Amino acid sequence: MSLSPADAHTGTALSEQRTGRQQKDNLCGPFHAARVLWDAGVTEFEGEPLDQDLVASRAGTVLPVRELGPQVPPGAVSWHEYRYGLKLVEPEQTGTQPGPLARTIEELSRGRLTCVPLTGAWDGSTVERLVGEAPTNARLIANVRTAPLWGSRPPLEAVLAHLDGREVPDPPAPDWDVGHFVELVQVVRGRGGSFVVVHDTYPSLGWGGHHLQPPHALAHALIRDDGRGGGVLAVTEPDGADAVMALAGELALKIEFWTN
Repeated sequence: MSLSPADAHTGTALSEQRTGRQQKDNLCGPFHAARVLWDAGVTEFEGEPLDQDLVASRAGTVLPVRELGPQVPPGAVSWHEYRYGLKLVEPEQTGTQPGPLARTIEELSRGRLTCVPLTGAWDGSTVERLVGEAPTNARLIANVRTAPLWGSRPPLEAVLAHLDGREVPDPPAPDWDVGHFVELVQVVRGRGGSFVVVHDTYPSLGWGGHHLQPPHALAHALIRDDGRGGGVLAVTEPDGADAVMALAGELALKIEFWTN
């Protein structure tokens, strides 16, 4: 018996969940935090396995008492199997606040990592410089609204036009419109334009969870325009915090938490 394309796609999405490559619904911030902690060699805390559930529990993540709109982007399958009983609230209040998330990262790492929160008047140049000039050991977790982003699989002609510095009159529509945490990885430059490589929490987006975003689109995503704040948590070893703060000063960014 052969699987239909839809069944095969669902099977792939479920496999991504089992291997820990996809976030659970509404745990995007804890998912990124867990990934950063794993990469720093932190795999357990007080006898508990280090995962997105543990981070969410300690960071006070709250879930919607009822679901409004899509909970996952196209191609992903909802995942609700939480290890802890998280508080239920009205849909507009769900998520993870950056302050508690940062404190949880520092606590679970037992001081091996520290978080520098960055906010400000974002523009494309600021985003590009932050990603391109941050210390190599810094991880940049951005709290954005996804609506201003390009779709995660843009046509090749749009990518080449943007890298060449030419206007893209009809940029690809975003995959979805939610508040979300993503990681800003590196800058890719062409003759006249650039992209930021974004690491997402859903392997169904882009290429294995990586997609390209113009810096100006990310700037708009950080501004959000949905009544909530946005910003970037720079996670680094303690001796790298001064370099992050110095760069923030050059970019006129504020070192403070936002409310999302």
